Amino acid sequence: MPVMATQPKTLTVSLPPVPESARRCRRALVAGGLDPDLDHTVSLLATELVTNSVRHAAASSDIRIEAVLADGFARVEVLDRGSGFDPEVRHSVNGFGLRLVDKLASRWGVEVEDDGTRVWFEVDRRRRRFERAPRPE
Repeated sequence: MPVMATQPKTLTVSLPPVPESARRCRRALVAGGLDPDLDHTVSLLATELVTNSVRHAAASSDIRIEAVLADGFARVEVLDRGSGFDPEVRHSVNGFGLRLVDKLASRWGVEVEDDGTRVWFEVDRRRRRFERAPRPE
C-alpha cells in the first residue's frame, strides 16, 4: 500500500507587537503542526522575524503570522504595518537575524504592500529526500 503524504496545514495568528509574541509564535507553529524535524530552524527564523516586527514596525497594530506546514516543509509569513526594508540590509546591520534567515531558509523575501510589509521564508527539506545521483552512462 503506498504511503500517502499528509495534507499541508495552514495557520493564521494575530499577535500584539510585544516581545512575548516571539515565544507565542513558536508555540503556535508547534501546535499548528510544524514538522518536528524542522522545529528548531523554523522556530528560530520565525522568532527573528517577529522580533524584527516588534522592534521596527508600527507599534499600534498586531503582527499577523501566516504559515503553511507540511512534512519536510514550512512557509512562514510575518506581516506588519511597517514601511518595509531592502533585504540587502542584512549585509550592513549589526544584528544576525536576517543573516540567519538568509543562511538557513531555502528561500525568503520581502514584499511591501499597501497595508504594510510581508517577510516570508521557506524551509524545504522534501527535495533532498528524493534527490538521486545521476546514472552513469
